[in-house]
Amino acid sequence: MSVNNSNNSNGVANVDNAITINQSYPDGPTAEAKIDSSNVNSKLLGSNDLGTVELLGPFGNTNSNIKIAYSIGMHPLESKVHKALFDTVNSKSNSLNYCYYIYKINVTNYDTDDEGRMDGQLLAQEFVAPHIISNDYDLFVDVHSNKGMISGTYEETNFVFAVGQDEKSEAFVNKILDKMPELVYYFPSAQSSPPYITLPTEQAGIPTVNYETYCYEPINTTYDLMDKFVDVVDNLEF
Repeated sequence: MSVNNSNNSNGVANVDNAITINQSYPDGPTAEAKIDSSNVNSKLLGSNDLGTVELLGPFGNTNSNIKIAYSIGMHPLESKVHKALFDTVNSKSNSLNYCYYIYKINVTNYDTDDEGRMDGQLLAQEFVAPHIISNDYDLFVDVHSNKGMISGTYEETNFVFAVGQDEKSEAFVNKILDKMPELVYYFPSAQSSPPYITLPTEQAGIPTVNYETYCYEPINTTYDLMDKFVDVVDNLEF
């Protein structure tokens, strides 16, 4: 993946597999990293007063028997890593080994005491978790970012874990860690979203991995880690 830096672009993936990264996003949590999904296949899965949920894709090898799902947008102020995931999968689509779908949650109002987090979780509970379970994916990755110890409680910033700690999910976590020394295994003591999405998917038998990045890291670091993460996932053995 090649990268172009820009101060005035929304970070749209181009035809040369390059990603233009907006360098003007503020440090820390922000909802400013908007995703333009107008040029990819998109299906509206559901909507209500809280927002909408779109299914984007397929990306990658549509003939593959391995189907993998990513979820983004549940917590609106984690938008930088959500955009990095979309841009990376979209830019690599022609070279990926497996078939991918991205569940994109769009929260209407994030100017709330909890920054729209509960609204996103309720949207995930109603529209994302049931669809993932019914489609019986080979792997589901829920993508987030965190504040670390800056107005947060996470002692690690770049990590993966399996919220249900089931054998299949833990096996994929360990495979990812073996290939990405930049990440560690960390199980946060305080978590808000698992009961709404990742616990139900794990309990339904779908291997489920939580991937976390640091919202205060340079945006180029977020994209670099995402580039590696997507490649590692695409080379997992099933």
